[in-house]
Amino acid sequence: MAEIPFLVKDLALILMVAGIVTLIFKRLKQPLVLGYIMAGFLVSPHMSYTMSVVDETDIQTWADIGVIFTLFSLGLDFS
Repeated sequence: MAEIPFLVKDLALILMVAGIVTLIFKRLKQPLVLGYIMAGFLVSPHMSYTMSVVDETDIQTWADIGVIFTLFSLGLDFS
């Protein structure tokens, strides 16, 4: 149970960065998928200049959930 606050904090960070990058990419009229990739790079541990998710298990958990939601969204677009 001690990991749950960190997991929620990481989710908040990921969603804030994704939201900001999405707004920027919409304004620049660029594909949103490219913005999602950029947001993922910004919150990764490889980017030392920004706040990032440090625990790799949290990254894997949210990446799996993100792939599920992205595929679900694509399925709705094709229907």
